Amino acid sequence: MLSPGMSKIKSYAKLGVKMEVTVHIPDTIGARLGNDPEAIPRWLLEKAGLEAYRSGEISGYELRLMLGLKSRLELDAFLKMHGVYLEYTEEDFAHDAETSRQLKRQHAQSE
Repeated sequence: MLSPGMSKIKSYAKLGVKMEVTVHIPDTIGARLGNDPEAIPRWLLEKAGLEAYRSGEISGYELRLMLGLKSRLELDAFLKMHGVYLEYTEEDFAHDAETSRQLKRQHAQSE
């Protein structure tokens, strides 16, 4: 159990290297961020991801990995809920195109 002034952020990505970050937050601020100390790491991860996405430091696909979102639709809903417009990069397009090709191959093989 973490003390009220400490939070640990774990990467929720399924792929790649995971990073763990410890953040020390004064109790007074931690209390304002929510009643559930367990929810603060996720809240911080989402805020960091949103800011990195807004500033163009990461792509939508990378934000999906960072937050552990399973689909583009989940990402769209998350961004909309936070008032952020979708940025669709060439990397996103390439990833989606490859996924489409794989699904077409799987479908053709199953017939």
